[in-house]
Amino acid sequence: MDKISIGSLQNISNPTSVAKVTPYEAQEDFKSYLKGALDTLSETQAQSNQATQGLMNGNMDNLHQVMITAEKASVTMQTTLEIRNKVVEAYQEIMRMQV
Repeated sequence: MDKISIGSLQNISNPTSVAKVTPYEAQEDFKSYLKGALDTLSETQAQSNQATQGLMNGNMDNLHQVMITAEKASVTMQTTLEIRNKVVEAYQEIMRMQV
């Protein structure tokens, strides 16, 4: 969560302090939050690929750093997939509600 601002997360967790926003503004905020999270995921994956290529080409000697970068990318991907699964599950639950 290097690029995602913690302040925006604090506003989400404390709804009493949030000023009234229009649905469009809420949608844009959510969209920018998701875009930032996906950009971070992509950047982490690219760093892992670059470190692995460097190790294979002999440009990098620090195996520990390559493994740390690869594991960080793996954890980030797993977290993103779990969040996606929870969002899809919540959406399906909402669709099953009777009005």
